[in-house]
Amino acid sequence: MSFAVDPIKIAENAGIKVVGKEGLKDGVHGMIRKEEDGSVVIEYDSSMHPNRQRFTIAHELGHFMEGHLKDKPLFRDPRKNFSLENYDIYEAEANRYAAKLLMPKEKIDFLLYKEGITSINEMARLLKVSPAAMTYRLQNLGYIS
Repeated sequence: MSFAVDPIKIAENAGIKVVGKEGLKDGVHGMIRKEEDGSVVIEYDSSMHPNRQRFTIAHELGHFMEGHLKDKPLFRDPRKNFSLENYDIYEAEANRYAAKLLMPKEKIDFLLYKEGITSINEMARLLKVSPAAMTYRLQNLGYIS
């Protein structure tokens, strides 16, 4: 049974083109932009770990779903934008969106209460996220402190 969500399929179903490029400029992990014709493109660094790629794509999708492109036509997200020390309302909303998309409470509850999985590393493996992302999500849900 697969527990992992596919953020590329979700983006494509929303009409967004998703493009992987090895080594984006200036340490950028990903970006989303609205083109002049109204189409939307997400680019991500395809040389990153697959879990990082998934979170980056979900984060960029979060900018779209949260309506951020109405305020700005381009979001370039370097590593610092994914850090807890860097607070920007747009980035915080995109990070929350990505966490909820990739680690839905319902799936976490299933793993915990139906499958009896309590290992953060095992949950992270099954949901295809980093152990750090899994830890933050469990903390935000109040499951751990």
